[in-house]
Amino acid sequence: MTDSHPISETELDELIERVKQAVEQNLSLSNEDLSLLLNALLMLVQLQQKMGENDITLHKLRKLAGLVSASEKLKDVLPNAVKPARQRSKKPTPKTPSEPVVHQRCHHKIEGLEKGQRCPECERGSLYKYEPALMLRISGQTPLTRTEHILERLRCNTCGAYFTAVPPQSVKEDGQANQRYGYTARALMALHRYFAGLPCYRQQTLQQMLGLPVSASTVFDQCEHLANAIHPLFRCLLLLAAQAVHYHLDDTTNRILTQKPVDKPNRRTGKLQSRSGIYTSGVLATLAGGEICVLYQTNIGHAGEWLDEILAARLATAEKPIIMSDALSANRSYALKEYHLSLCNAHARREFVDLVNSFPDQVTWVLQRYDQIWEHERHCQEQSLSPAQRLRYHEQHSLPVMTEIRVWAKQQLDTETVEENSALGKALRYFDKHFEGFTAFCRLEGAQLDNNVMEQALKLIIRGRKNSLFFKTPAGAAIADVISSVIATAKQADINVFDYLVVLQRHADQVKQQPELWLPWNYQQALALVDQAA
Repeated sequence: MTDSHPISETELDELIERVKQAVEQNLSLSNEDLSLLLNALLMLVQLQQKMGENDITLHKLRKLAGLVSASEKLKDVLPNAVKPARQRSKKPTPKTPSEPVVHQRCHHKIEGLEKGQRCPECERGSLYKYEPALMLRISGQTPLTRTEHILERLRCNTCGAYFTAVPPQSVKEDGQANQRYGYTARALMALHRYFAGLPCYRQQTLQQMLGLPVSASTVFDQCEHLANAIHPLFRCLLLLAAQAVHYHLDDTTNRILTQKPVDKPNRRTGKLQSRSGIYTSGVLATLAGGEICVLYQTNIGHAGEWLDEILAARLATAEKPIIMSDALSANRSYALKEYHLSLCNAHARREFVDLVNSFPDQVTWVLQRYDQIWEHERHCQEQSLSPAQRLRYHEQHSLPVMTEIRVWAKQQLDTETVEENSALGKALRYFDKHFEGFTAFCRLEGAQLDNNVMEQALKLIIRGRKNSLFFKTPAGAAIADVISSVIATAKQADINVFDYLVVLQRHADQVKQQPELWLPWNYQQALALVDQAA
């Protein structure tokens, strides 16, 4: 017998309603409804068989009835099934549109038949309108398409005046009169390059294969045009980020071929130092209203220096922000005299995970305690607790666990049970030294447990680095920073990034004058006002 697939309660209720309508109106069921009905019958048969054999548990019964998910979570490789930090830290569920985007709808009529005609089958009944059948076809095309617009022209045989046909409105909206590559083409090239990690030369090769050659230099030039159009918005994001209430920051290595070593002052001593290390620094700034700005900078410098540049525009009256990072001093801020430091517990936990094979008993004990911390965080997210409620919950449940780890760590070191200079001793000392930062989420409202969200944002840069390997010039890196920042910020706002980039180019003059009206979370209102004025 074919196994049945569990039917959820919602699907079952909807199926019952459709069956009732079919019975009342003498209608036939669709193939999809018939499949669901067959699944329901098979599920009933399986339940009868299992109950007759006395070979079923309550959990299996609930799964067969569709009351719980039939999927199983993967077991961890660590001792006692301790979950890794990236699994335990619940990622925000990506928002998806309620309905799939339909780019085009085509209506097809039945040839030779109309409403009210005699039925050609029985020749007795009359035809009437019925629910249309739906057929979905997803078609493909080249990333870029070339359209040749032939505009009719007339000329006066007396004065020689020319009269040229006006192109469609859709053509006007996609670029200026003599612009060969439209706004849509530029947006697509930029998304391929700075989001999908498709280098310019690879786009060139792909287009050649598809019959529309576009050189790598052309791709870069068009991306530069886009960067110029959205640069005012990038500057606006910097000003907004300066007033944020919470910051995540981190960096990753990068490479610029023509970049030479530079002399930069030490942020602590002020002395000039020759520096050559190139990094892409990321700052994720959460505004007071909950909006998120993601900002990148690629140069000789660390994330702390990038944050200091942003904070240079911070108002003196602004409250102390929370700054989340790892414990490296290079990621600290020296521009602010006062701020709340929050350190990443995923990094603290990683210090112990790396030692699980060398010190299995001690490390397993620590990881089990840390597992409780993330379980508490998961509970706060599932219950949708407010920041104040979340703080009280962690203060009551997580702080005692963190304190227990610290007390145990000190005991191990003080009694010389663990050698202080050993790998485990260093991990215990690291935890004890930065305990205040690791427990910030138990003391500060809005402080986060880890810095995973920033590490995820840096994957955008890492993907491009793995595919392109390097930038040639600082100018090329700056273009990448501008476009990547706007793309990442728009993605955080859960909007159609492609449409957004097209809109910013189409209304570049308005964006330049009032960029604050064209931010990812409010640009649709500005667009509506422009459309009304037109």
